[in-house]
Amino acid sequence: MHTPVEMGIDSFQADRSPELRYRTSPLKGLWTHTTGGFYHDGRFATLLDVVNHYNTLFSLGLTDAEKSDIVEYLKSLGDVALP
Repeated sequence: MHTPVEMGIDSFQADRSPELRYRTSPLKGLWTHTTGGFYHDGRFATLLDVVNHYNTLFSLGLTDAEKSDIVEYLKSLGDVALP
């Protein structure tokens, strides 16, 4: 559970929850709600937009290559059957 400040976004939807926080979905569920964008409300159109948001929020200083690597990693997390 994360506060809106921790996520660098407004509290509109968090204010509607009993804990006043956002619940971060597990990465395995990344592809369950992609219609309309990423995040709880679809505010980010692409995974790169999400990475750029956190890169700015946390002053990570990621290079374009590092951002691309993160996006490619996230894209690899599709629903793959485990042995």
